[in-house]
Amino acid sequence: MNFSNEMPLGIKQLFTSVTNLKRHEKVLIITDDNKKEIGEFVYGYAKEYFDTTLIVMPTRKGHGAEPPEAVRGAMENCDVAFGATTMSMYHSKARLETSAKGRLRWVGLQDYALHMFEEGGLTANFDEVASVIDRVSEHYQGETFKLQSPGGTDMVCSIKGREPVFDYGTSKVPGSASFPPNAEVALGPVEGTANGTLVFDGSIPHPKLNILENPVTCKVENGYITEITGEEEANILREILETFEDDTVYNIAELGLGLNEKNVICGHMAPDEGSLGNIHIGIGKNLNFGGHVDSPLHLDLVMRDVTIEIDGRLLMEEGKLKV
Repeated sequence: MNFSNEMPLGIKQLFTSVTNLKRHEKVLIITDDNKKEIGEFVYGYAKEYFDTTLIVMPTRKGHGAEPPEAVRGAMENCDVAFGATTMSMYHSKARLETSAKGRLRWVGLQDYALHMFEEGGLTANFDEVASVIDRVSEHYQGETFKLQSPGGTDMVCSIKGREPVFDYGTSKVPGSASFPPNAEVALGPVEGTANGTLVFDGSIPHPKLNILENPVTCKVENGYITEITGEEEANILREILETFEDDTVYNIAELGLGLNEKNVICGHMAPDEGSLGNIHIGIGKNLNFGGHVDSPLHLDLVMRDVTIEIDGRLLMEEGKLKV
C-alpha cells in the first residue's frame, strides 16, 4: 500500500510494521475526553486508507478499568483497534476477552503525545527489536528472581511456573495485543513471594505523576507493598492507591523488562516502560501474567539501570544486557 509522503513515520509504522493492515480491514480508534487530540490525529490518517470508526468515551479512573459496553461491542466488530486513551485498556477484561475471541488486533496508544509519532521508539526497526526480545526471553524464566538497582532496590521473588509474556510492540496476528513503542518481556511473580525494597527513580506513568524528580521507595512484604516513603511523589502515589479502597492494588504483579533501545524515559507510558536497561514493576491486576489477582488497577512503576539475576545467572548489570 502506498501512503502519502506527508504521513509521519510513526503513523506509517502503526499501519505497516506494527499491524500489517490491509485496505479491506476495519479499524477502530478509541479515545477519551483527555486524549481526543491523539485519537483524532490517528483517525485523520487512518480514514483515508481504511474503513475507520472513531469513538470517544469518558476518561477512566485508572489503568485496566473497563470501558462502556458500547466500546466493548465495537471492539468485537473490528480487525484492528487503536486505544488512544489516557489510561491503558490492556489489562481490562474487555480487551482480554475480546482478544481471546481471536479476531481483534489491539494496539494501545495510551498516554501518547504528538512528538512520539516523529521520533523515538516508533522509529525503531521492529524486526531487530523482536530478535532481542526472543534472545533475552530464553533466559527470562526460572525459579528465583533477584532485582537490584543503584537507587537502592533489593528485592527477591519466586517466578516458578511462570512463563514469559512478550510485547514486541506489534500486533500482526489476530488475537494479539501490544502498545508500541513499548517492547518488553515480562514475568508475573508468584503471589505472596516478593520481599524487599523497591526504589522507583524513573517514572510512574499516571497523569498525576510521570517523570519522578524524587525517588519513591516501597517496602514489599509477602507479595504486597506495605509502606510507601519519599517526598511529594510518594504522597501522590499513596493517595492514588488509597482511593481504590482495595488491598489488591498493592499486589506485586509484573516484572517488565524494556528492550527497545530507541526508547528513553520521557514521562509517557510506552517509551518509559519499553526503554532498554530499565524495568517496570506492575502492581495490582496480574491476570495477564499467569496470576489470579483481579484488581481494579494495574499500574506500572519504572526504575533505572537495573541488575537482574535469575537462579544466580546475571542477565543485566546496571542496565547493560549480559545475555
